[in-house]
Amino acid sequence: MAAIESNAGIFAPVWQTGRRKTTLALAGAAIALSVAVGAFLLHGGDRNAARFAAQAVFRASSLAFLIYYLAGPVSRLVRSRQTLMLAREHVGLALAFVSFYAVFLGCTVVPDTMSGARIPLTTLAFVGFSTIVLGAVLAGEYAGRADPQWRSALRAMECLGVAYFWLAYAVNDLDHLSGPHRPDGYYGISLTVLVLALLVRFADSFRERARLSNTR
Repeated sequence: MAAIESNAGIFAPVWQTGRRKTTLALAGAAIALSVAVGAFLLHGGDRNAARFAAQAVFRASSLAFLIYYLAGPVSRLVRSRQTLMLAREHVGLALAFVSFYAVFLGCTVVPDTMSGARIPLTTLAFVGFSTIVLGAVLAGEYAGRADPQWRSALRAMECLGVAYFWLAYAVNDLDHLSGPHRPDGYYGISLTVLVLALLVRFADSFRERARLSNTR
């Protein structure tokens, strides 16, 4: 990881980190809102359309998650200028994903809000817990600025948060593949991509361990 960061440093004049973080975060929120509004209007603008919009944003957020999830491993397995530049923006990619998923969480409460119904406790619990996990992911991304004694704990929290979101997408796909839903090839493709992404992470972890053992 240290080697990647030092190599990526040569791109500092081109990729202005602070500005890129803000841009990526805003881009994530803007794309998510565009997906939500578009899906909502295309499906009639009613309560059912609001539910569809939430599902559409959730689907789209999986792409933002995969880019964030794979940026580092791919840059180590396939070393190129483009992959190193992408990996250098891992904090911005995390912010983009968090912004995207935050819009999805907001969309989950819209159907009940539109009808004036009371928001179910399970929905509020899901939103609250997911918000905490999003915070854990961001805390891990900024662990480098924390006191050294907290860095390992923050990194561990981030790993758990990333695992949670991977499982959330995988379980959702499995539910639609096995449950009484309309046939939709998207979920099979999505689950396959998630498994492949996990294999890429395993390959990267194995390679890094082998490299470290060879340097001792």
